[in-house]
Amino acid sequence: MNAYFMIVLLSFILFFVVWGLGWLLETLSSYVLSTTRNPGSRAWYMLVGPGVALHESSHALGCVFTRTKVVEFKPINVTVQDDRIILGYVRYVNPTSSLKRAVINLAPVAVSLVLLTFFALAATYLVPGSHLGGEAIDLWQTLIAIKSDPIALSNWMLPAEQIGGFVYDFLYAFSGLTVINPLFWLVSFLAMTIMFSNAPSDVDIRNAKTGLIFIVVFNLIWLGVAYALPAAGFALYGVYELLAVMFALAIAFAALGYGFFILVAGLARIKTPLQLIPLLGCLGSGIALSYLAIGTAAFQTVVAIGVLVVLMLILLMVKSTRAEG
Repeated sequence: MNAYFMIVLLSFILFFVVWGLGWLLETLSSYVLSTTRNPGSRAWYMLVGPGVALHESSHALGCVFTRTKVVEFKPINVTVQDDRIILGYVRYVNPTSSLKRAVINLAPVAVSLVLLTFFALAATYLVPGSHLGGEAIDLWQTLIAIKSDPIALSNWMLPAEQIGGFVYDFLYAFSGLTVINPLFWLVSFLAMTIMFSNAPSDVDIRNAKTGLIFIVVFNLIWLGVAYALPAAGFALYGVYELLAVMFALAIAFAALGYGFFILVAGLARIKTPLQLIPLLGCLGSGIALSYLAIGTAAFQTVVAIGVLVVLMLILLMVKSTRAEG
């Protein structure tokens, strides 16, 4: 085993992890949030609607990319058909090419990956002193150079350590925004929205079957090549290295989305207007820590979120403050 093999393996695994996280988030939301079971409501349009619109827009973009004729496009369209609820759709002339069908149906994965990466880097640039975008390029170049360094190439855990450290740096940098910055909450909401859009439908999986088989087969073959002849990686110069960095950023950003989802799910089970108590406690502690200059910005964020979680759990444990149902 060598370091380039690990880079290819991480790219392969993280592709399905990011896709699976989108599916898992949508599945969890259907169980714990009544909002997702009430399409068309005001709360649904605020929380779930943006993800649906982005998902369908990604399919439409896939049609444009493959030059497939779009017959009808409605990014959000809450209608009932027989016993099904249609939340949005893209009707297009089904291409005969299995590759084009795969591109169209896997488009939400690609679009969500690009958006997650873009917002992840953009968010950290808002933090004073953070230059994670430059560090991402440096990491990409470092991973590429591994194949030319026999010592680094023999250390098969090196890519995982470097990528893991980069993910930690991202989360630390993002926490520098602190909870008193509206962008902290906006970016977290965007992360959740993009993860919702990433969720594959049964139709997506069925139509993308051929493409998924190709991805799996090609990656298995290239894993064998990477194991036996890592220098062959220069034939795909920087491709797997770039994917590893992008997927790692996507995973880190997805963590923010899941955190925001857990917050929403918890607050949804507390009676109105008591839901404001954890939020006010969070913002109040964040403001106090910032004003008194206690600890680093990251420390202040962790403490403020901890206050929110504790207050939320207390309200959830008291029967009289829990929302019915």
